[in-house]
Amino acid sequence: MRGFDLVANSPFNGNIPDYSKESRLVVVCNSGELYSLLDVFGWDKDTVDECSNLDEKIRFTNYEGYDFISLIYAESEGFSVKQQEVNIFFSSCYLALVLPENPSASLSNLADSLLTAIPNALTRTSPLAHLYYVIFDNLASYYTDSLEKIEDKIEVLSDIIESSPDKGQIKGIVPLRKMTYTYRKLLRALSYVGDQVLMDEHEFLDQSLHRYFRDIDTRLSKLYDFADSLYISSNDLLNLHDSRASAQMNTTVNKLTMITLFFAPPTLIAGIYGMNFVNMPELAWYFGYPLALVVMLAVSTLIYVILKKNKWL
Repeated sequence: MRGFDLVANSPFNGNIPDYSKESRLVVVCNSGELYSLLDVFGWDKDTVDECSNLDEKIRFTNYEGYDFISLIYAESEGFSVKQQEVNIFFSSCYLALVLPENPSASLSNLADSLLTAIPNALTRTSPLAHLYYVIFDNLASYYTDSLEKIEDKIEVLSDIIESSPDKGQIKGIVPLRKMTYTYRKLLRALSYVGDQVLMDEHEFLDQSLHRYFRDIDTRLSKLYDFADSLYISSNDLLNLHDSRASAQMNTTVNKLTMITLFFAPPTLIAGIYGMNFVNMPELAWYFGYPLALVVMLAVSTLIYVILKKNKWL
């Protein structure tokens, strides 16, 4: 457990300093340490239980004297998404950031960013609200970077499909669609949280900071639109793959058809003379065989000239 007493202007580790209504505390802890803080801050036990039983749901709830927020950091690993829950307790007296027992590097960076922002927050009219903003700013930036990486994956896969479609690419498209659907679902819920934070029913936010939280609300809404467009793009990859595969198949069929056209006349002529009727004078003629070959070659050449002239070859 780490933290900072904004009133005393001093960091602390382990035990919480004497807490009162005049305190301004920033606390960073993991879910296993929450029960030791239950009586200190007077939290509802249900909220602490929710932090201990990670259900990976995004929510915003007003309790008497504080707001409780559950956020999700979604990290893409290859073509899969790993979700980690972050919980926040916020009031006019404290800001507690609760990380999972084994936080990812991104969540550890979030905690470090929060504590690093404290000197700047101390110069603000409402330092706790400013640090509250820092968390959401970090979250919005994180999701922006994540979605841009997925966008790059879609562009790369689209270029590959355009150049040489094959069945193996479906294995990349399907999990990519699942990723974009997951991000769209999470960001839709986050956009609702942005609206609720901006409502500020407890009036914890200084009026001067409302414009910053309006910016966060707008960014989260835009991120949802971004995720939605990526989901549509990932679906378009399937259509692109089908159309390119069909075009490739049509090209192959056309080539086979052309080959058939060239061999059809010789096959027809050979079939006629292979019937061996009695009254077929060409069979006994000395020049019959060379003439048949010449006719076969001439007809095939004529077909080639006609196809080339009409730009079918």
